Amino acid sequence: MLRQGKGSGVTQSDVTASTGGSETATSTRSSRAERNAAAADLDRSRGSFAATPASAVQLAEIEEVDPGTVFQGGGFPDWLSTNLDRLAKELGVSGLREVGRDVGVGSFTADLLAQTDRGRRVAIMSHLEPSDHPHLGQMITFAAGLDVSAVVWITTRIGEEHRAVLDWLNRHGDDEVRFFGIELRLLRIGGSPPGAAFHVEARPNDWQKVIKQRQRVGSPINSRMREF
Repeated sequence: MLRQGKGSGVTQSDVTASTGGSETATSTRSSRAERNAAAADLDRSRGSFAATPASAVQLAEIEEVDPGTVFQGGGFPDWLSTNLDRLAKELGVSGLREVGRDVGVGSFTADLLAQTDRGRRVAIMSHLEPSDHPHLGQMITFAAGLDVSAVVWITTRIGEEHRAVLDWLNRHGDDEVRFFGIELRLLRIGGSPPGAAFHVEARPNDWQKVIKQRQRVGSPINSRMREF
């Protein structure tokens, strides 16, 4: 009969402890490997974003087009008549529709006579060149000779001196007639047809306030402002 020496026996608990330690070490190594793999994937994804060249984003060139080359032969009033809603939106008035064409005052003629939804009349003159003194004089003539609530001058560029005159007229006028200076811009993207944009460069000093007040129900604004 063989006898086991003291301390030399292997019990069930010893086997279990040994096996558990081995499993724990294997699990630790597996978790570490998974973390390393995830970190490597993240590094690769970051590298792919960083490697994307900026030249891959393609943007077309924006070209400004001379309105005189597009509206040759006096075609602008016809185009404007069908796009008065766009002009009304920029002016902040409640709609515009044509009620007259080539309305004369002395030796001058306004291209369009329009009317708002509230029945106020607006004289519109177009000048597809930079602003000048003769057309500024015509604008004042229309204000004096026509029963209108506003005169709109559409040009390709409002000079600083003419903007100052329009601002002065709006400040010192009697609120019977308001003056607007509009710049017309035509822009083309790539080979597309040009698109038109109106930029209001001169307006009554209180006009933005009027528009905001009009949006509030029961605002205490005078009758001329409500009717426009």
